[in-house]
Amino acid sequence: MKLVEYLAPLKDASQQSRILAAMYFIEATEGKASFSTAEIRSALSATRASGLKTWNIPARLAAAGHYVHADGPTTARVWELTDTGRTAIAAFAPPLPVSSPAVVKQSEVAALRVKVSSIRDAEVRAFASEAVDCLEIGAHRAAIVFMWVAAIHEVQERLWNASDPKSLTTAAQSHNARAKVCRKRDDLSEYNEELLLQVAHDVGVIDKNEKAELIKALGLRNGSGHPNKLRPGEHRAKAHIEDLITMLFEADLG
Repeated sequence: MKLVEYLAPLKDASQQSRILAAMYFIEATEGKASFSTAEIRSALSATRASGLKTWNIPARLAAAGHYVHADGPTTARVWELTDTGRTAIAAFAPPLPVSSPAVVKQSEVAALRVKVSSIRDAEVRAFASEAVDCLEIGAHRAAIVFMWVAAIHEVQERLWNASDPKSLTTAAQSHNARAKVCRKRDDLSEYNEELLLQVAHDVGVIDKNEKAELIKALGLRNGSGHPNKLRPGEHRAKAHIEDLITMLFEADLG
């Protein structure tokens, strides 16, 4: 769909409405987050908007209040839609194309939220929910870290419920003689996460393949949680969340 098609139903709408709708469409279909006045005018020019030369676009945007955010000096100002603005525009503008990146992402995030809502453990569910929140706003490294916290908490819970402190200590010290003696649930947090996964495998909480996949996820978490040049993209972060949900919470999802 072209912008001219998208704006056609709004041909009798106000200048402000058409300007905002154009920004909304371009943001969703091209991933563009900010717009100069010249860029907005150029986009609208391609739609053959009547009388466009006389439109005072900065004034129309300034009058849009909290629907837009302005940045930079008056002579070189750039404009961004706010969350409130997007909600308001969605109420009067035509639906976005179903194939647009924004719509696809919204659908994928919504599907993840449904899965997360079915996780029984409230603390795990809270961390997983924060991971999806981060994914939605593009904070991919944070999404990876939060989902790993949810996963490792689940592994700790399974270990504590499936075994006893003495057996857990024996398993841990077979790999690290200096591993702490486990007496209570919180002592599991004293084990480094790679050791914890080894113990989980030894006592039968996870199988060989799950352990291998969790080790990979731990590597991604470590790369995302420490200063370095790793910049995981949306698809990698989403796959990380989906894989951990499928691996550890499939029973919860019924």
